[in-house]
Amino acid sequence: MAVIVFVTYHDFTSNSAIQIHTFANQLVREGHTCVIAVPTNKNTVYTAIGGEVLYTPVTFPELKKGFFPDGKGPDIIHGWTPREIVRKECILLQKMYGSKLVVHLEDNEEQILSDCLKIPIRELRLRSPEEISAMTPDHLSHLLYYKDFLKRADGVTVIMDRLAEFVPDTGKCMVLWPGIDRSRFTPGCQGVVPEIDSGTLVLCYTGNVHASNYREVRSLYLAVALLNRTGVPTKLIRTGVDHVPFLGDDPSWAHDHSIELGFVPYETIPALNDRADILVQPGRADEFNAYRLPSKLPEFFCMGKPVILPNVNIGRFVTDGKEAILLETGTAIEIVEKIRLIRDDPELARRLSLEAEDFAIRSFDVSANTKKLALFYERLLAGDDSKTTRRS
Repeated sequence: MAVIVFVTYHDFTSNSAIQIHTFANQLVREGHTCVIAVPTNKNTVYTAIGGEVLYTPVTFPELKKGFFPDGKGPDIIHGWTPREIVRKECILLQKMYGSKLVVHLEDNEEQILSDCLKIPIRELRLRSPEEISAMTPDHLSHLLYYKDFLKRADGVTVIMDRLAEFVPDTGKCMVLWPGIDRSRFTPGCQGVVPEIDSGTLVLCYTGNVHASNYREVRSLYLAVALLNRTGVPTKLIRTGVDHVPFLGDDPSWAHDHSIELGFVPYETIPALNDRADILVQPGRADEFNAYRLPSKLPEFFCMGKPVILPNVNIGRFVTDGKEAILLETGTAIEIVEKIRLIRDDPELARRLSLEAEDFAIRSFDVSANTKKLALFYERLLAGDDSKTTRRS
């Protein structure tokens, strides 16, 4: 059995940490030893995620010589994204312990860098390495160094197949979809939810707003406003943090029809999703959405509710009108049309709900997806006798 250290760029309040948490817990159940290393605030695992914690949460400074009782360190270091803070820590740990290195990709890192710096990617590529270094904060990926990091890796996991385009050697690449804790995300789950008038259509969006997605989230708020203006009483339950202002100087037009909960502990999310009549992931096919898998979407499908999503990323793997309803343009008007389609056809809504849950069971089973990850690790370690035999 292997010892695995996951290294991530933020504490346990991030969506990435939630995915790692689920994999690490399941790997421990299967006999492996897991550590999740975060830069700071390791105790957020209890306040932000909650529930069972079978692995060891640590901060980066704790992973020094002597941390591991046998002195040999981990078999696998799994860097969760190639962002600078992760890259630097993984290289340090690999030099210290000589472990196999795996890097996980979950976004088009170049597009995120471009959006955050507000510089087109084609212009960024003309900058010198020194200029790029000076403008790249640790929580983003360095346009040049992340490519070297991927070359250095023994293996790469990608959350969406198209991310393999960024991997220098696709032969060492594996697609890894999240696993969802079905004991939490299940239809009819219990929890505290806002009181909403009877007869009101309820939507729920559980996610942050940032430089790469603010336009599509604004479209969702516009759709809710249009529904109310055209005689369909609608409320949007919203969780998450706004990292950019996106509703204008006076957001009352949007907040009149939304319930803004801000950051909430992860354990409260299932009941909020269950309170919704329809779950909407806004957006369209673009250079941001094509390479990612929005973390809320697997949770949406698990809830057995009608799901609306763009015809991109997960949308490529469902049939329009069967497991979900697909968006093409992602405009507010199109979102309204799709919501009305479901609202006005109870039989369609019933079928979508059943098929959505079936899709979740097939696609996001935590045991099956974790076994796939464990097998990937096993293959990487197969040529290293010292690693594969010492903990057998």
